[in-house]
Parts: sequence; structure tokens; C-alpha cells
Amino acid sequence: MGNNRPVKTKDWIAYLKANKCYYLRTKGSHDHYKCPDCFRTITHREKDKDIPAMHLKTNLATMGKTLVELYQWIEENC
Repeated sequence: MGNNRPVKTKDWIAYLKANKCYYLRTKGSHDHYKCPDCFRTITHREKDKDIPAMHLKTNLATMGKTLVELYQWIEENC
């Protein structure tokens, strides 16, 4: 598996919820989630089919996670 592949939006949301993140608001076309111990919100466009790898990396850095952890979680749970 590649290290820069996009992730389906539904899988990303499931991962956020598994990490106790919750929906906060929608501003414009972007949805914002709040995670415990994160200093800023997790932002993505829920209407898109996939979340690009660079967006994932930025959001995961906020959460203190990596793409490898995300990809492993998706393989095990989705």
C-alpha cells in the first residue's frame, strides 16, 4: 500500500469518531470536528468522496497521529 493514497470520507469520519472526536460545526463547505487534547479543530469537506493525503497528514499531525496508524486502523476496522 502506498503512503500517500486518499481515504474515503466515510472511513475518515469513522476514524475520527473512534478517537472520540465529535462534530462541532460547518462553516462554508468545511465540516469541523473537535478532538480531545487537540489544540485546533479537524477540518475536512464532507461532501467530497475522498480526503487527499496532504489534508490527512495535516489533520493527523493535529491529533498526534500518523498516516500509517490511520491506514492500519482502516484495514482492521473498515
